[in-house]
Amino acid sequence: MARSYKKRKVKTKFKFTKPFIFLLLFFVVIIVLTGLFGIRSEKSKLYSKISKAETAASVSNGVSEDNVFREITYKGLVNKIDKSSYTYVYYGVMTSADYLNNLETVNKRAKSYDIKTVYLFDSMFSTYLDIEDEDDGEENNVILTALQKSLGEVDLKTNNQIWVFKSGELVFNSKDYTNDTYQASKFNYVLEQAFGNYNNKK
Repeated sequence: MARSYKKRKVKTKFKFTKPFIFLLLFFVVIIVLTGLFGIRSEKSKLYSKISKAETAASVSNGVSEDNVFREITYKGLVNKIDKSSYTYVYYGVMTSADYLNNLETVNKRAKSYDIKTVYLFDSMFSTYLDIEDEDDGEENNVILTALQKSLGEVDLKTNNQIWVFKSGELVFNSKDYTNDTYQASKFNYVLEQAFGNYNNKK
């Protein structure tokens, strides 16, 4: 009788060899550096954009290069406020001298409270909706109202606002201080309320 031989399956254990570990570390370093350079490039572009806007608006109180600002879109903001504990936003348009004059004040005050990022949200996003247009005005008003509600009933028709979101909820809106008779017109006071009362150290 002929014997039948069963072939054994030889299991080879995967070994982390030194070359493989070095290759893995190399890719990790490349990914980290790419991310860091991307952030620096983004900050550099924004600083250049702010500087040009300041020159065009004849603003001398220039924002420093080492600033806390990053630009954000509407979709980016909606995603961001749901994913982070505190999100700080300065809303307005970069062609406004008032908006630009306040940038360095916002920057310095944010740093004094160890706030790493304040997002610049451009109001041009909402003003492109021509609410006075006879054909589209009513429809655009509906769109604008929906957008405002999605951000917690903010006012997208008023510039130079500070908003603070916590875990998706609007917890501070500088517009609430417009009728405050005590230091209402002082932007520093508003920033103290926003950054001082709403941060991770509280």
